[in-house]
Amino acid sequence: MARQCLDWTERRHHLAGPLGNALLRVFCDNKWLRRASDSRAVWVTPAGRAELKWQLGVAA
Repeated sequence: MARQCLDWTERRHHLAGPLGNALLRVFCDNKWLRRASDSRAVWVTPAGRAELKWQLGVAA
């Protein structure tokens, strides 16, 4: 369901697997994250910053 994956470019772990994919999809659908058109990068939107802090207590 969920696993940790090491990003080979940044040498940082991220959430992978079906749970990671589902969260990415929901966060993008809710406009909390925005995907880059030319890379694998994502940006946290202003709405995403507010929601992640309110919903999860995460400072983005």
